[in-house]
Amino acid sequence: MKKKILLIDDEEIVLKSIAKLLIREGYEVIACRSGTEAIDQAKSEAVDLIVCDVRMPQLNGIETVRRIRDLIKSSTKKPTPEILITGYADQMANREIESLQVAEYLYKPFDLRDFLGAVKKALKT
Repeated sequence: MKKKILLIDDEEIVLKSIAKLLIREGYEVIACRSGTEAIDQAKSEAVDLIVCDVRMPQLNGIETVRRIRDLIKSSTKKPTPEILITGYADQMANREIESLQVAEYLYKPFDLRDFLGAVKKALKT
């Protein structure tokens, strides 16, 4: 059975590129362009991994991950590992991300092998 990944990024080109890569690697991908859309998907779809951009309008990636975690905690679902990605080096965001204890945190642009390695590692936990 294919592992299902919830992919969240407000940049269309990034979303499509990462989705295509993950599908080519044999994963099922649910692609969302906003945190709100991702939370709605998380209510109805169990996923094996969340890959989320940090900087998004309206609802950022950190808050999106927190809200999805709350949804998962309130259900009988097991915790879902998360990978956060960003194109910005921001000390305050870095501290918040560290406190979240996500599986991985990557800076764009990232090496595709590093990204796929992080995905495989997160899915093993």
